Amino acid sequence: MPLFTAIIPSYNRADLLRLTLKSLAAQTFTDYEAFIIDDGSKDATPEVFKEFAGKQGWNFIRFEENRRQGGCRNYAMERAAGDYITFLDADDLWLPRRLEKFADLIGRNPAAGFIFSNGYILREGRLTSKFFDERRAVPRGKLPPYMAISDKWLPYVTTNVAFKREVLAKTGPFRQDLSHLEDMELYVKILRDWEADFIAQPLSVYRIHGLSANPSSLTLKWDDGIADFRAALETAAPPEAAGRELKDYVYLKQAEVYLKNLQPGKAREYLFLAASRGPVFLKLLSASFLPRPALALLRVLYGLKRKAAPSSDAAMAEAEAWVKELENSR
Repeated sequence: MPLFTAIIPSYNRADLLRLTLKSLAAQTFTDYEAFIIDDGSKDATPEVFKEFAGKQGWNFIRFEENRRQGGCRNYAMERAAGDYITFLDADDLWLPRRLEKFADLIGRNPAAGFIFSNGYILREGRLTSKFFDERRAVPRGKLPPYMAISDKWLPYVTTNVAFKREVLAKTGPFRQDLSHLEDMELYVKILRDWEADFIAQPLSVYRIHGLSANPSSLTLKWDDGIADFRAALETAAPPEAAGRELKDYVYLKQAEVYLKNLQPGKAREYLFLAASRGPVFLKLLSASFLPRPALALLRVLYGLKRKAAPSSDAAMAEAEAWVKELENSR
């Protein structure tokens, strides 16, 4: 049996999926199987499948009707043979040593049922940042389940995650009544019984979509995400103080997201859901009353500053060069 089962659902992302599959094919560690699922796409996804047909251990599945991300993942998990389940979203990339480094961690700490790594963020064609500073004191070991909610304690995204397949016997699959964060809700249940561990090195590239570039992106359906956050919170049943801390953290972050996307009214809606009235609340509240042109100007200036800032991180520069090479390869 393989060590990993990699699961890649895709819906109408043929061009990005091609790059994603190139990154999977570039893995230095090959003891894995893959389920690549066309979730009822209407674009050229079947043609992309043909380009990669015949790769050993790669299973290509097509659904005529859209089952959404959770449905695709559940289908593959039911058929998975790997000891660990891991995910690669169809618009993201794995750096070549991603599976190799995860296998190394598993060898060092087989007690960990939930593991994740750092990753780079790709925005507007550039690697702009990491999920967390490698020096950050991220907790590991046996943790309260609520720590799987948001990135407050565990800074992961599902493209950076792997978990033991055997956990599913107790947790069950992804909930399909959730539209957005069914993964987070499952990870809460995993942490009830299993240890967590992580790799501080960035091993993936996570793509951030702009509102204008991809208005249908799942990551932009923020109100749905908040509804799923509350469902995960209910599953975790944290102590009152931790629950309040989590709500404040998530609501203030969501308010900031709405401000960056020029929706100050929605930002204030989330600000007043938070119990906190500290400096962050006051800063965001003040910004929410700026005229829309002023908010737009601040966003443009921030974007220009980010693009102009040279990276002093050699590893990030190397990863960005690899991404460009992948994009230019035939």
